[in-house]
Parts: sequence; C-alpha cells; structure tokens
Amino acid sequence: MNKLDFILTLRGRLENLPQEDVEDRLRFYMEMIEDRMEEGLSEEDAVAELGTVEEIAAQIIAEIPLAKLVKERVKLKR
Repeated sequence: MNKLDFILTLRGRLENLPQEDVEDRLRFYMEMIEDRMEEGLSEEDAVAELGTVEEIAAQIIAEIPLAKLVKERVKLKR
C-alpha cells in the first residue's frame, strides 16, 4: 500500500471522529511515513512498518475521550 492509499483508507475509518482529531492523526502518520522514507525505506515498506489501517484506526479511536466522541455524534445529527 502506498502513502496516499494508506491516508485515504485511514481517513475513511476515522470519518466519525472530530475533524480536528482526524487531521492531526493524518498529519502524524504522513510525517512518520516520510521520516521512514528519508531513512531509506521504500514508500510501501514505510507504510507496512506502521501496521494495518484497522489496528491504527482502532488505537486512535480508543485514545479519543468518550465525551468528545459523544459531542461529535450529537453535532453530526443536528
């Protein structure tokens, strides 16, 4: 998987989170991939080292406070 595919897939998995949190996390993972590429890894290898999108999305969702998630859900319903 290349960087663009990874970021787009991750964005899709995080679509119900607050947009600010999603953008912060996407920037973080883009920087991680770029750092690994600067160290000599190919784009695909740099992405593969991060783990699966599903694992990363689950970890990100677990880190978001429940109150913030509820607030975002209420905002989306309005």
